Amino acid sequence: MRSRLLVVAAFLAMAAVPAYLAWSTGLLPGPQQASAESTGPATTSSVAVAPLAWPEEPLGLAAGETRIYWEQRDRSAAVAGLWYHDVRSGDTERLLGRDAAGKSGGFPAAGGHLVAWESWAGKRGVGPAGIQAFNLDVAHRWRLTEAGRAPRVSGDVVFWVEPDGGGRGKDVIRGVNALTDAEYELDTGGHVRSFAARGPWAVWVSGKGSTGEVWAGSFRSATRYRLAARGTAVAMDRDRVLWAAAAGRHSTAIVSWNRRSSRSKVLCRLRGTGSSLSIGGDTAVWVVDRKATGPQVWSYDFELGKATPVSEAGGRQVSPVIVAGSVYWADDRGGSWELYSHSLGH
Repeated sequence: MRSRLLVVAAFLAMAAVPAYLAWSTGLLPGPQQASAESTGPATTSSVAVAPLAWPEEPLGLAAGETRIYWEQRDRSAAVAGLWYHDVRSGDTERLLGRDAAGKSGGFPAAGGHLVAWESWAGKRGVGPAGIQAFNLDVAHRWRLTEAGRAPRVSGDVVFWVEPDGGGRGKDVIRGVNALTDAEYELDTGGHVRSFAARGPWAVWVSGKGSTGEVWAGSFRSATRYRLAARGTAVAMDRDRVLWAAAAGRHSTAIVSWNRRSSRSKVLCRLRGTGSSLSIGGDTAVWVVDRKATGPQVWSYDFELGKATPVSEAGGRQVSPVIVAGSVYWADDRGGSWELYSHSLGH
């Protein structure tokens, strides 16, 4: 009993730590239900802003402060490479050509003045990929590691996942500060399927099936804690940790923990599987994949407490990101992939 009280006291003393809010362990009260099926009408019309030269299987978008980044895979050298769309100027430009970007994995990461991506030295997808990064301020490209995947960018730090080296099929999350060269490392204890990192903390989904356990850990103390038994996607910002949790058969619950208020709750429950979860300001966006409709982008307004589909115009909707008060996503409603946007203003 005494040890249990000490654990709870430690949790409360470090309220900034999302891992200490593990409702699934029973140490703290479970999340409160906000709305069982919080759905509303689809938001108003969306706008196509740029073409995406993507293959049949969709690639990914990355969000900077005022730009959306993606990889092109067209056969033409004039098209292939790393591209961006500037939401303020409306310009769509190539940042790096095919040779400079290398044989990348198609899912870049961005934040502030940094862009990062997976890259193979030989044939794409053969052998381990490394992580490359590009500093927008000084137009400098460099290779961070020879073996890594799934890069994420937070401030001046690039994070990625790589095997722990012990041949156990488990991963570590590593990071390096592009300005100070400070390094970070966190043993996850499992195979990382999805993760997010910010400051000294990371959250991830660990497992090899269609769903896995949701964990969080500290780079400073090298500790980790389970948040939920079944999850498919995670995201975090300064105040919140979000995860998409399997909620019964063929359903998803989007769960939020607010570190400032020390309260958690289920934001909404939806039919389908949740993925591609991200947060921007007072809005969370994610993809719900249903057999009947395919992948569709949803958003949740924290101020209004309401979840709505972003667009019901048809087509596959993937990889939503939030930039400058609008949600952007890739959509193939017209037969080829295009970048679409919709303003999140009330």
